[in-house]
This record gives sequence, C-alpha cells and structure tokens, in this order.
Amino acid sequence: MPMYEYGCQVCNSRFDRLRRMDEDDAGVTCPHCQSAQVQRQLSVFAAHSRGNSQARTEVAAPVASGGGCCGGGCGCGARAA
Repeated sequence: MPMYEYGCQVCNSRFDRLRRMDEDDAGVTCPHCQSAQVQRQLSVFAAHSRGNSQARTEVAAPVASGGGCCGGGCGCGARAA
C-alpha cells in the first residue's frame, strides 16, 4: 500500500496515511482538528540504504531541454538546420 501525504486546509497541518491505490480520499480526516477538508499533497520520494557513508551516490534530476526528437532532448545527435 502506498503512503499518501495530506494537508489540512483548516489548521494547515500535514500528515501521512497508508491507503490502497483504488481508494479515493473520502473519509480522510485531519488527526489534529478532525476536519474533512484535506487535500492530497505532492510528496518527495526518499530512499535510504545502509552502507559506507563516504561512498555516497547522488542522482541528478533530469534536465528539461524543451524538445522532442531532434529538438535537443533525445540525444540522437541530429541538429536542426
């Protein structure tokens, strides 16, 4: 089951809920003020692993280049005239 992050529109608190993917957001209430006025938020994915702390690997975010094939984003090497 995925974990979803919610934001309360009444008290501005943020909280997480484990929900099945096919469930809608009905029935989710804020644990702080019990309001049903909550909205699913975009969450940041994080992964942790055990290992050598000096051998860190970071993955760069993809760079938006603004083009499809031959527009500079596909890497095919073709250049527009």
